Amino acid sequence: MKLKLIGCQVFLRELYLLCAHSPHSVQIRWMPTDLHTRPQTDLRPALQREIDRIDEEDDPCDAIILGYGLCSMGTVGLKAGKHPLIIPRVHDCITLLLGSREKYQELFDKYSGGVYWYSPGWIEQFKEPGRGYDEQAKYMEYVEKYGEENAEYLIEVEKSWIQNYSLAALIEWPQLKSDRFDAFTRQAAKEGDLEYLRLVGEDTLMKKLVFGEWDESFLRVEPGQKIVYSADEQLMEAE
Repeated sequence: MKLKLIGCQVFLRELYLLCAHSPHSVQIRWMPTDLHTRPQTDLRPALQREIDRIDEEDDPCDAIILGYGLCSMGTVGLKAGKHPLIIPRVHDCITLLLGSREKYQELFDKYSGGVYWYSPGWIEQFKEPGRGYDEQAKYMEYVEKYGEENAEYLIEVEKSWIQNYSLAALIEWPQLKSDRFDAFTRQAAKEGDLEYLRLVGEDTLMKKLVFGEWDESFLRVEPGQKIVYSADEQLMEAE
């Protein structure tokens, strides 16, 4: 098959790895991670524009595959045009990195105090408090935009994220294991007075996505249909 993948940059390393071994031709379109900040107002329209752009190209494909989950409802409402859409039936990227919804639920139940998740992509691509965050650079940006007093307040608000968490957990696939990401997460946990946990992720779901093995873990949206939230174990359906 010829597939076109619209992927979040948080999966940069993982998806490059898998696409290199896929039996199909996979062309990747990367989307900025900061679209997650406002999923329904920024992420959804950006994804729809990319889907529409692929439909308009004189380069047909067998399907458009999405490297996303529900993502705070950011993918709900997306419409398939000329090509089918394939999307994993998961809540977010953490489930995709862990490899299954069952493993995510197990960890969610076990660590009810709140888990702050890390992965190579989250560390490298998403600059927010606790993940590759440059406090001084952000402070200067706020000073320029809002003045010193407001800048100090905004930085304090952003740093208060730590109060909602008790654990810093790094998810790494065995193929991408690196002491660099381990050291970064350990330091973040130390600074935030959080417990540290290093988890071995699995490529099960994401491999199926790029290998075209679309079983019941995926939703297929035919041309003319859109993604809707189903509020059950299926998470989403086509309408």
